[in-house]
Amino acid sequence: MRGRAWQATDRTGGAVDAVLDDLRRHFPDLSVERLVVSRPGDDDNVYFLGVLPRRDLVQIDTAPAGRAPFIVEADQRVTTDDPAHAAAVARDLLIRSLAVAQHDPPETA
Repeated sequence: MRGRAWQATDRTGGAVDAVLDDLRRHFPDLSVERLVVSRPGDDDNVYFLGVLPRRDLVQIDTAPAGRAPFIVEADQRVTTDDPAHAAAVARDLLIRSLAVAQHDPPETA
């Protein structure tokens, strides 16, 4: 694990909170991991998303404190300032990634 589990009660105070809340409503088994960095000046505004038992299906990068812009990526990369658009793109990428992952064996911890 390169980060720490980011629970629904964890908040940045930025718009990424709304993005993650939206995704959790659509995917009850959503797993979110926030990057943990070794140096205080490094960027930790990176979130790795999966739907259990799959991890690392989609990545969201934000500005400091969870603010826009959002870079949402998996097999494509989309940059947006709109939290609703970021959530919609992440939902689509998760659905597509899950469809592909159905053909692969599940990850082991």
